[in-house]
Amino acid sequence: MSAQATTTAQMRRRQGWKGTPGANGSWVVTVSLAVLIFSATNLLWPIFDTNTWSAKAIVLVTIMLGAAALVRTFTGSQLWALIASIVGGAIVLVGFTGRGSPRATVEGWGVLAEQLVEQLRSDAAPLRETDAMTTLVLIGVAIIVVLCDFFVFGIRGRSLAMLPLLAFPLIPMALGIDAFDGWAYVFAALALAVFLYAVSSWHQRVHDEELSYQGFLVDSRGLAGLGGALGVTAVSLVAVLVASTVVPAPTGIDAIRQTSTAGLSTNRANPIIDLGEDLRRNNAVEVLRYATTTDQGSLPYLTLQTLSDLNGSDDWTPGAFDGNVAIDGSELPLPTGVSAGAQSSEFTTRIVLNDGVSSFLPRPGFAASIVDLQGEFLLEEQTGDVRSANDEALAQNYEIQTVVPTPSFETISQLEVDVPPELEPLTQVPDEPSADRIRDVLAGIVDENAPAGTQALQLQAFFAKGFAYSETAPVQQGYDGTSLDVIAAFLDARAGYCVHYASAMAVMARMLGIPSRIGVGFTPGSAGELNAEGQPVYTVTSDQLHAWAELYLPGHGWVMFETTPAGALGNLVAPGPGETTAPTIDPFETTTPTPTPVETQSTAAPTVPPETPTPTPTDGTQTAGDQEGEEAGIDLTAVFVTLAVIAGALAVIALLLIPAFLRAARRRARRTAVLTGRPPQHPSAGTAAWQEISESAVDYGVRLATGLTPEAVVAAIAGAFETRRDPADAPASATDPAVAEVDDARSALDRIRVEHEHAAFSDPGAGEQLSAGERSALWNDVLVVRAALRAAAAPAVRRRAVLAPASLSGRR
Repeated sequence: MSAQATTTAQMRRRQGWKGTPGANGSWVVTVSLAVLIFSATNLLWPIFDTNTWSAKAIVLVTIMLGAAALVRTFTGSQLWALIASIVGGAIVLVGFTGRGSPRATVEGWGVLAEQLVEQLRSDAAPLRETDAMTTLVLIGVAIIVVLCDFFVFGIRGRSLAMLPLLAFPLIPMALGIDAFDGWAYVFAALALAVFLYAVSSWHQRVHDEELSYQGFLVDSRGLAGLGGALGVTAVSLVAVLVASTVVPAPTGIDAIRQTSTAGLSTNRANPIIDLGEDLRRNNAVEVLRYATTTDQGSLPYLTLQTLSDLNGSDDWTPGAFDGNVAIDGSELPLPTGVSAGAQSSEFTTRIVLNDGVSSFLPRPGFAASIVDLQGEFLLEEQTGDVRSANDEALAQNYEIQTVVPTPSFETISQLEVDVPPELEPLTQVPDEPSADRIRDVLAGIVDENAPAGTQALQLQAFFAKGFAYSETAPVQQGYDGTSLDVIAAFLDARAGYCVHYASAMAVMARMLGIPSRIGVGFTPGSAGELNAEGQPVYTVTSDQLHAWAELYLPGHGWVMFETTPAGALGNLVAPGPGETTAPTIDPFETTTPTPTPVETQSTAAPTVPPETPTPTPTDGTQTAGDQEGEEAGIDLTAVFVTLAVIAGALAVIALLLIPAFLRAARRRARRTAVLTGRPPQHPSAGTAAWQEISESAVDYGVRLATGLTPEAVVAAIAGAFETRRDPADAPASATDPAVAEVDDARSALDRIRVEHEHAAFSDPGAGEQLSAGERSALWNDVLVVRAALRAAAAPAVRRRAVLAPASLSGRR
């Protein structure tokens, strides 16, 4: 085989099965696009608490782009490549979310959808990386992959392909995330430079090969396009760096940020992580309201969750929640370590919890019984924590009877701690250099010969002098958190807020051999109006978020030790009977019988707790138990589900319309090629017109075998026009409109063939000698032929030609 024949064969292979330049795509461009998408997904990291989803996204992108490139290589069809990409993505998503059988998988998707709706209503950045949220992210990545592949290979766009990728930096901005990872943007910028150069080189190569095949002489371009790619990247980097220093931090879109009770740390897997940010927020967010039978003495804290694990240099974290007791309204077991007859207070509280606060129930002490809950809840007997079985942070209106250990100072001072085997891990402190610094401070605080209870009281008293409450000092001085390193720095600086006091007390107690942990929840809140039973209704906001130390004392169980300065805790004392800090009105409408109060040590004349219907004092609103019949408010779940269904339907419609859009884009490119006389991807106006009528004929069902001569192609297309004549009728006259249209189409077809042959076999550059009027007439001939093909086709063929054009699949 001659060198010229070999070159021609290579060109035809590169041009694809249809002879269309670049139809087989480019693996180099595909790989560069994959790297660009990988790097762009890194920009989503700040909105999640963990990022294990990233590995799944890499698998998804690789399989989707790889499947599309493989099919494109062997078929030269962008439509089949698009289908392969979607199918590959669907298989990966099913693999990640499948549950054995098709039925179980579909049911699992329903569960994930419900969990997603609930999380979107209640969670706030950094979002929990749940299965539902991971699935949503992967679906979003899959849609972006399809769009990018379509823009790059379907309509040959360079910068257009970057539009879907803008979602990755814009989503954190919409959520108000101000974290800026410069290296993530640098990596994305470098990937963008490689992608732009790869696409530019591929476009130039395809164009040059087509010109060469038509007889033009084309010189090597070398590294042409590299300068432009690097220039765009440099400008992008500079713009990002300038914006990061000049533009104010993003505040987010209010409609998105305010869909939950505002991103409290109580909604996290570890609620202590962002507690400082919640305390420093400018506008307090209401969390719950409650009324209690305690109307004298100290008010209890409202515990959400306990933190018991401390490993290495990490912060305190919750232990595993094993939820071994179901909440069904019956009596619950006594807390661990509590003996019958131990000093304690018992009371009843009615709590109205706002939507989205936490999947853990606020409890004033240890729960003895809970009624009126909506949904399934479990009790962790070891810690006393109560959590939704489905990890849902729903609004609740429930009544809880609780027990709070209240040993006197005299009793505590005489206690020796006998540690049960199961609590031995809660006396361990990691062997870190900072632990020795803490022990040095501890040695000067306690009497080593005193009982363990006395040492605990001495430790508590240590924090009462010489320490200052500050929510900003730890941030400014770089020791915010609860790790051992932070505690050592806090003991030196002697300024911090509740998490520092609580973690320091708990770590030092462990060093004394006393089991300890941290409680996270709320201080009692502010008393407001009286309800119908004459009880103060307490309002708790994000300002009351709090953390405290809890120490295990034999016979009493877990006892709270408060070390945070009293000035930062707000009101901790219940007003006397009949006292109120606001006008005495009924803020809530009681709609169900009130429960019988429990005799307590802290109240001489117990009253009934309110059956409060909603967290806010409005008239005529339904209770949480009546939400199914709610008419006055908006059902946010229904809104989210409806929006999700609409979005899904629009996405399906958009995917179904992609072939039509792709075919229309190709037609517009050829129209530009004919009318301008300077075709960007076509060697001549005649060739572009010929390609358009050939593919239009295939779309309308005309079979054009490979290798047909131009005359044979014209005959096949003209034969389709003749289907408009009915053989059973008398011969049509020349004045018949249908006959005139067919004749015009045949004439237009001949003129396009002549111009195509002229461009293909004349001297190079001859096609560019057409005048503007001739180019306009040539494209008008294309329109006449297309109109005749459409008129001759059946209705079903017409629809198929628009929605599923055969020319995109490589059929002839």
